[in-house]
Amino acid sequence: MLSMKVYSNDISSLPKLTLTPNQCISLHQGQQCFVTVNISWQMSHAGKYCLYSSLQNKKITCWLMTKSAQFKQELVIDKDVTFTLKSMDDAIENGEVIANAVLELAWVHKKSRRSHSAWRVF
Repeated sequence: MLSMKVYSNDISSLPKLTLTPNQCISLHQGQQCFVTVNISWQMSHAGKYCLYSSLQNKKITCWLMTKSAQFKQELVIDKDVTFTLKSMDDAIENGEVIANAVLELAWVHKKSRRSHSAWRVF
């Protein structure tokens, strides 16, 4: 009798695009948020992949003949940012969207409805 163990890297969950952190928190609503985001991705097969963000129209960076990569970027944001990983092929000019991940903007305190310069009468 023959016994074999098979180990899997759980390829069924690929492709994967991960952001760390996935949320940027500013103190007050409307303030800019400063964050260093770590982006990692993993695919089941090697290819040419490019990373895009909703902050700019052009690609951030590309990788050739690789299955996974990591990327770090410092950002200043005032709204949610969507990162998109695209498979780049010579036949497809804009590339096919493989995966998306969103960096959400959150705040601790909402904007006050009244002006800070308003006088209070007691």
